Amino acid sequence: MTDSRKFLHRSATRRDLLKLGGAGAAIIAAPSVLRAQSKGEIVFSSWGGSWEAAMREAWFDPFTEKTGIAVRSVPGNSYGRIQAMVESGNTEWDIVEVLPDFQWIGAEKNLLEPIDFSVVDRGPIMEGEDLVTEYSVPQVLFSRLIAYNDRLAPGPQSFADVFDTEKFPGKRAFYTKANGAYLEAALLADGVAPADLYPLDVERALAKLSTIRDDILFYETNAQGEQYMTDGQAAIGLIPDGRALNAKRNGAPIEIAYGLSFLTWSSMVVPKGAPNAEAAMQFLAYALTPQAQAAIAKAYTYGPVVPEAFEMIPQERAEILSGGPQMRDKAILLGEKWWGSNLAAVTDKLNAWKLS
Repeated sequence: MTDSRKFLHRSATRRDLLKLGGAGAAIIAAPSVLRAQSKGEIVFSSWGGSWEAAMREAWFDPFTEKTGIAVRSVPGNSYGRIQAMVESGNTEWDIVEVLPDFQWIGAEKNLLEPIDFSVVDRGPIMEGEDLVTEYSVPQVLFSRLIAYNDRLAPGPQSFADVFDTEKFPGKRAFYTKANGAYLEAALLADGVAPADLYPLDVERALAKLSTIRDDILFYETNAQGEQYMTDGQAAIGLIPDGRALNAKRNGAPIEIAYGLSFLTWSSMVVPKGAPNAEAAMQFLAYALTPQAQAAIAKAYTYGPVVPEAFEMIPQERAEILSGGPQMRDKAILLGEKWWGSNLAAVTDKLNAWKLS
């Protein structure tokens, strides 16, 4: 350890300052973020964009201020890149945000570090099957829900309404991927109880989808789904809540059926061989405090996974968040563990149906 680095770990004296000269004085006078670099850095791989900016405001910078550990965010959080890093023995990332299926896929492939629950407190996290695993913790809640054009198809009250194109004419916008929640919606429309959804009866769901086949618009990206709703190409859409809210804010005649919601979450994992795994656990612990969960909910419309955070969120804000009071006891939690094991097989069946 150099003299200057030793100096950061004890009180400064006038003699120390004189020994170090101008460089030492500059270190002492530097902002806390610069001093934090000497305490380490974690690399967080994210989806980027406005979401990364929200995390920077709500989590990254406050965590650095509190702990002295800098957070550098990088894009490209694909499963393939995680696997390539781990298998090459050259892991560069410390935390990655992923969809829930990777909780199990990554663990099965031995790509993840176990979460240190002596550091990360799982106690405040909301109840829900599979939200917490040995290798992952939930990050935030988001949902896919029914949004409708109030001029074209006003007021659907059930998933049966969504599949009734005589009562509610117009196109339906569904996410093209198999786990976009529309197979679940089809089964609910066909009379399956929410508690009996999993394992999904895929053939029954496809048969129900066939009844409105000509009225389905499959969207490739969430932005495209929002556009279908905004410009009236689709009268009803099963789209992310944030996209529906954005369309509504931008003046489209969109209303949201919060009672027709599917709730899911994003997860945070630590890749195997992460160079700063200990600091990563500190970050996970911080991000799951009620204060940090409230902060991210104020910065973005994703909902907190720690219920206590709602006590710190204004009511009008809470009412537009994923998992907020408008969805309580109404939203259906998606069976992400089932999807983690069955996505490939169901995708093959869905693709064959699309081509039939």
